[in-house]
Amino acid sequence: MFLFDERFATFEMFTVSHLIPVLLTLIAVVLIGVFRKRLSAAPRFDRVFRITLAIFTVVMEWVFYAWALDVGGPTLDLLPFGLCASSMYLTAIALLTHNDRLAKVVYPWAVAGALLSLIVADLTHDFPHFRYFHYFGNHSMFLIANVYMMTTSKTPFTYRALMKSCGILFGIAVPMYFLNGLLGTNHMFLAELPAEVAFMFEWMGSPWWVFGFAFAIFLLFHLVSLPFLLHRRNPVKA
Repeated sequence: MFLFDERFATFEMFTVSHLIPVLLTLIAVVLIGVFRKRLSAAPRFDRVFRITLAIFTVVMEWVFYAWALDVGGPTLDLLPFGLCASSMYLTAIALLTHNDRLAKVVYPWAVAGALLSLIVADLTHDFPHFRYFHYFGNHSMFLIANVYMMTTSKTPFTYRALMKSCGILFGIAVPMYFLNGLLGTNHMFLAELPAEVAFMFEWMGSPWWVFGFAFAIFLLFHLVSLPFLLHRRNPVKA
């Protein structure tokens, strides 16, 4: 079956097959911003949209597990401890339960993690392999889902919510750093960074690059939260 044909293990960054899903994701985010008022006033669409995104991402993730187990066998790297995997599951829960508090915790993780993953694609398989659709589909969907939840939320995203999100993640990252050492895994990229970004921090040496990486993520969380923080201070009338 062509969806699982290993001949498509030919992905290269910044080619057409890379840039198209990134562009489509950005267009979707812009459209959510443009039509935010209409989306907030459409409960039937909201229900269908939330359920569809939640089911889509979870099912795609489970099919990915089945494929990865078939190709490479059991591995601890498949545990959902990475930033994107945990964000995806928490996003699905927030979508289905309309839990605004959870959504505000997950938003910086999901958007920052998805943006990094879309730009620096840690991928080997190209279109039309299943892994290509899973990688870009899931990262795009939980990024779009989080922007949608924040855009249509009835309570504003505050700086306090941002700092709470940062605190929870860094509280998880500390034991995860040591757990990676025990298990030989690389969850949250705390053992080793992808080669495409490693050069930005490797000059600090070990283990100091971890602190540099954490600070960069802290700044990125602020950057992706800035539109909602500014909108709270200067609301724009539609």
